[in-house]
Amino acid sequence: MTIKFLQIILCIAVTLFTALTRCEAQNNAGRQFTIVIDPGHGGKDPGAIGRGKTKEKTINLNVSKSVGQLIKERYPEVKVIYTRSTDKYISLIDRANIANKAKADLFVSIHTNAAKNRKARGCETFTLGSGSSAEAKAAAKYENEVILQEENFEQVYGGFDPNSNDSYIIFDIIRTHDMESSISLADKIQTRMTRRSKLHNRGVSSAGFLVLHQTAMPSVLVELGFISNPTEEKFLASKSGQTALAKGVFEGISAYYENYKKSSIPTNTAPVTVECDEDTEQPKADKQKSNDAPIFKVQILTSSKKLKSNDKRFKGVKADCYKEGGTYKYTCGASTDYNAMVRKRKELSKKFKEAFIVAFKNGRRIDINKAKAEFEKKNK
Repeated sequence: MTIKFLQIILCIAVTLFTALTRCEAQNNAGRQFTIVIDPGHGGKDPGAIGRGKTKEKTINLNVSKSVGQLIKERYPEVKVIYTRSTDKYISLIDRANIANKAKADLFVSIHTNAAKNRKARGCETFTLGSGSSAEAKAAAKYENEVILQEENFEQVYGGFDPNSNDSYIIFDIIRTHDMESSISLADKIQTRMTRRSKLHNRGVSSAGFLVLHQTAMPSVLVELGFISNPTEEKFLASKSGQTALAKGVFEGISAYYENYKKSSIPTNTAPVTVECDEDTEQPKADKQKSNDAPIFKVQILTSSKKLKSNDKRFKGVKADCYKEGGTYKYTCGASTDYNAMVRKRKELSKKFKEAFIVAFKNGRRIDINKAKAEFEKKNK
């Protein structure tokens, strides 16, 4: 069999596993909310090492344990699980399995970045995707290379080779159904982490991280800062720096959890401001009452800063904008016909592989499942 065929089989298997896990989780409604915190690297795998000999695995563990402690103090009803609480090596598949077996509600993997360019700086939060930029793809490749230290990694990961571009086809084929929640969590963590740490805000990106791909719940990977940058290494190694970053990550998780308690979808309750760009015309469907029918759109990307209408990230597509939780989010198309947006998403996915459908009503973002159900009920 070819590598690509094996990867497609792997995608189908993961899809079925994820669906079964989600169904089982739904049958356990009302159980204890569970967060799995994953300190990256550990044991024989030190991760990146700074010029000052600071090891990534140590920073990751210290910050992760601080985040977990803050959660326990603020929310004693929440269960916190660490994939490792000591300097121990854990494979990527085992990290994901810990979360899946616990039927976790959130998975937060904490890492420290590194680059050949010593001037690279700032913190960044990732969700699963095929890679929103060359830098994002490089970060995923670096983190995925840890599987080369595992025995029989070819069999365990279905022939996945972290150094082969062909292997990353799996992130084009399969898209997590928890993408919307993952992006919401990433936005909240990134906003508060940069606010607390005062580090450069690199924003929210997507990339093909294997550890996220294997999980069956909303999942993000946090890059705290660049250990390869001498100035940031000192900050990352310091008690004050680790405390600031831990508080930022915790506050992001807290914001998500508070919204979760109010709604099944954490982004639903946040007010939105449409038309961020002055030269962007609001779609006609937004102006129509349509008996207060939900308006469906296709979200194509997010940014921590407002983008100009001719920004190259739009790839020639005219986009509308709304602001939510301090993040600018860009959509294309608008219709009260859900099926029309399904076709639109399929069309846009050729340029924006992580595109997904969102819904609005009376100027507010609403649960896409509720909006879809309302549409289907009206169109029986």
